[in-house]
Amino acid sequence: MLVRDYMTHDLVTIGPEARLSDALNMMRARNVHRLPVVEDNLLIGIVSEKDLLYAPLPVNRPVSWVEASAQAATLPVRQVMQQNVVTVCPDCPIELAAATMTCHSIGALPVVSCPESHTLVGIITETDIFRLFVDMLGSRAPGVRASLEIDNRKGALASLFNRIVEAGGSVTTVSSFPAASPHRVRIVLKVADVDQGTMRSLLKPEETVIDLRQVQVAR
Repeated sequence: MLVRDYMTHDLVTIGPEARLSDALNMMRARNVHRLPVVEDNLLIGIVSEKDLLYAPLPVNRPVSWVEASAQAATLPVRQVMQQNVVTVCPDCPIELAAATMTCHSIGALPVVSCPESHTLVGIITETDIFRLFVDMLGSRAPGVRASLEIDNRKGALASLFNRIVEAGGSVTTVSSFPAASPHRVRIVLKVADVDQGTMRSLLKPEETVIDLRQVQVAR
């Protein structure tokens, strides 16, 4: 899957000369936590809710909290926006985008048309990554959810799939995760058209059950 499949196309942006109070009001009205800053249709920065709430005071003399807040609210977005923006392209694998967010400890990546471009075409956020995670694990589909640890060798997963198909079932989703041993791998399957007892009977002794349950459609 690529970034283009999960990014938000309906962008909420702001100009660099807008006031911080306008940016904060826009975030709250649109229920977003960050705004790409655009000038002449090009991305020049990004501003987060945290940037707005902790904006530096515009004066160097002691003032009351009320006065400081009022003056900070009139600052232009340009003064507090993050200028060195980490971006991603629409054809980037989504797992690479997620790794980039983790590496930089950020919750969103503006999407530009190509690496050399500043033309903004979307944004992908941690919420979009969560949505992908939900889809990958088949959380909205009923069936048997099997969390297993199996041998990390050629044919092990195919053998399990064949047994499920022969029993009349079908694997609707599968995800894999590292196990403690490099010779083993953890997998999570969502299986349709077999019940929990049948699924358990299909497993070999070396296929360790971590969790096995019948699930209904998530509400």
